[in-house]
Amino acid sequence: MDNLDQLVPFYRGYEGFTEVIANERLARPGRAIRVYNYSGHSGNEKLYVIGSNKQLFDSQTGSKVRPEDVLNRQIAPDGWSVEGLEINLLPEEEISKLL
Repeated sequence: MDNLDQLVPFYRGYEGFTEVIANERLARPGRAIRVYNYSGHSGNEKLYVIGSNKQLFDSQTGSKVRPEDVLNRQIAPDGWSVEGLEINLLPEEEISKLL
């Protein structure tokens, strides 16, 4: 059982991504990252997924993104959290690298 069921790591600012990718458990390919913006509707949070080379992918477009661009305090004013494994949200080419 994954300990994330008990504790969800939460960060403010993109700098926390460095800590996440340094942690073997948190940086597993397929690990989802949820961005919060409480001024929007619940359930409309942006989701990103860590890929095979600790790259970050947008779950909606499948495109590679820079953590500085999507996890900063302007884009994610209410912070972001590391969630469970969501390998299915990665682009096809990343999924094939993992299988």
